[in-house]
Amino acid sequence: MKNYKKYLFFILVSVFVFSGNILINAQEISATHTRGKLWETIYNYGFIGDPGAWDYLQVTGIGFYPGFSGFSFPTDEEMANGFITDANFHNFRTGPWIMLKDASVPTPPAFNPENKDYVLYHSSLATGNLGVLQNIPPFQKTRNFVETQDFNPLLPEEMNYISYQTSTGITVKQRSMSWSFPGYDDFIIYDYTFVNTGDFVIEQTNQIKNHQQTLNEVWFVFHSGIQVSTKGVINFHYDSDFLSSTAPAGSFGWHPGGGYTDYYAVENQGSDGKGLLYYSRDFNGGRTPKPWDQHGVKSNWQEILRVRPEYEVELQDPAAFGFTFLYSTPPSGSGRDPFEADPTHFNIYSDEMDKFNGKTVDFESFGSNAFSLQELYQFIKHDYTPANNGNLYCWYTSSFGPYTIAPGDSVRLIVAEVAGMMDINEVVKGDPNNLYPDSTIAEIRRNAQAARNAIQWGFGAKVNGVDIAADVPENPPAPECRAANASFGSEKAVISVQWDKRSENAKIIDASGSVFYDGTIDLSGYRIYRGQDKRGVWELVVDIPRAELNTYWNSEKELYEYFDEDLQFGFEYYYFVQAYNLHPNTWTSANGTIVENLPELASSDYNRTTLTGARPGPVSVKEKWDVFVAPNPYIEGDPNHSFGEPTPRKIEFRNLPEKATIKIFTLYGDVVKTIDHGPDSNGNLFGSASWDQRTDAGLLVAPGLYIYVVQSNTEETNGDKTSGKFMLIR
Repeated sequence: MKNYKKYLFFILVSVFVFSGNILINAQEISATHTRGKLWETIYNYGFIGDPGAWDYLQVTGIGFYPGFSGFSFPTDEEMANGFITDANFHNFRTGPWIMLKDASVPTPPAFNPENKDYVLYHSSLATGNLGVLQNIPPFQKTRNFVETQDFNPLLPEEMNYISYQTSTGITVKQRSMSWSFPGYDDFIIYDYTFVNTGDFVIEQTNQIKNHQQTLNEVWFVFHSGIQVSTKGVINFHYDSDFLSSTAPAGSFGWHPGGGYTDYYAVENQGSDGKGLLYYSRDFNGGRTPKPWDQHGVKSNWQEILRVRPEYEVELQDPAAFGFTFLYSTPPSGSGRDPFEADPTHFNIYSDEMDKFNGKTVDFESFGSNAFSLQELYQFIKHDYTPANNGNLYCWYTSSFGPYTIAPGDSVRLIVAEVAGMMDINEVVKGDPNNLYPDSTIAEIRRNAQAARNAIQWGFGAKVNGVDIAADVPENPPAPECRAANASFGSEKAVISVQWDKRSENAKIIDASGSVFYDGTIDLSGYRIYRGQDKRGVWELVVDIPRAELNTYWNSEKELYEYFDEDLQFGFEYYYFVQAYNLHPNTWTSANGTIVENLPELASSDYNRTTLTGARPGPVSVKEKWDVFVAPNPYIEGDPNHSFGEPTPRKIEFRNLPEKATIKIFTLYGDVVKTIDHGPDSNGNLFGSASWDQRTDAGLLVAPGLYIYVVQSNTEETNGDKTSGKFMLIR
């Protein structure tokens, strides 16, 4: 455990630590895919995901599914006891290897070629030299978002490119691509081209020496560590020592019986033209702590994980995550279709449970420090799968070869990182219809097929000189939208949702030069969604077909406007406006494929508004001075005496004048909080102010009885005061 606390520190200062071995800090150059639902971090030497078990301590959505802006996961007791988690996965130490057998390598100090039995480059083992330079350049990044003016529909929305030499004399050209379009936002495609350039990285001197030769036995390996059930378990457990009780208890399995909560699946093997799909899924969706749990379970975990009192316990990990192979150059003489990209050898090992050559294939030491290069060569050339009993934590290794590669020749491998989960509205309800795991399995299969389609539509195309591997049909761009309080005095709670005509003004051209989408005729309408859960749990408020749009046009603001009146004061919501096209035109993809009968295309929720609540207007102090607190008493977790998510500890002071100062006291007369109430930055006036039960120093106050004093700072009544009491119950 000490090694991994140190590991976290070094990550923060851009230095990797693998089992105590410090690697090259210049290699901590990364790019992040955050456009679709599947968020991921990639590094400029081939690494994908998180270097260790500690990605649940990330403060952003990197490496989680689904991703969303502003995500954070609890790292202390208070937050761990009160936070509803999302479906997620743990993707760690993923990336390519290259292994040569019987090759000639320039060797210091004279750099004369010497025959080596085995030569290895890797990006994802726990220990051992990587086989790359210290000073690899950063990614070349392309951001090509559908709502921007310079959007190119023939390119992915996010694309990252890097080229680097390795200790094998093979140069790796890597491109990764992602999209945010619904139906195509659950996968990231990685396109690798391995070229025999003869440029050998000499790690001892951080130099490149060229030595031309035909490589007679080359293996390309894609290796990944996966566990799905990593975060939800934090809400099942909590002891005094957070790190030692929560992480191993729920997920990672350093202690026998403490972790291992996944099943694995291996699909689409054989001559099916699809390529292998493998993934992990949770033992029970995170519905309850696993039956072999040997650690203490919080007595109130069911209530903690109930989004609403009438719901079942929310599922914690109803997701599946894995990889599917989309294309691989066939070894010479194999006669295999390159799009039937099944690996030559495939194995699965469960961390710390399975052994190879008598050594555990574990989280802490799997690499060339514990295994000889000969053993790693043997490892990538065999097939193995453990008993699939749901008590697993898996390494997946896929090997392609053997290849003979002459100078200048290349091998291409395209793989998709793919995730899937059941509908999140069912997740938060606790899956009352028992859709898990069938719904999750259906989703990851659908997303894998969407990735295969993307390859069929994009492979072989060049766009602006870029050799892209994939293309998908574009959805209408989402309009710019915003939400604002529009309440009438103190009687009617109303929020105004406003949006522009960007979706109608947009025109998208396909690869044939034809208009695929013209918003003036192809936009079918708008849907307004409202939600309180930042993961994207949305409720449809209204569907406005195109024929009714004029009803909502505000000519003075030059915006559409809808008034949401099905509200109560104090509750806050996110909104997003979706543009949709019910009947897309025939589409010609980047490589010229003509695609007919596309399903509905609709914009994603990336244009969501900020959290907005309906607030009453200010009162006239001369006429009315009856400030009150809502709810009073506040009772944590009680839907009738709290506002719930996303502001579970909010209380409001109501019937305030335009400007006022609120002081909150303990019964002993100590001031715990001072709130200055007044207009917002836009000059809007309100008759309420909220408090999150924290002191001026940011500390959560204790439950109990409190006194408030409100002093008016409004002209003509400046200095007038009123007071009252309220109770906090937790």
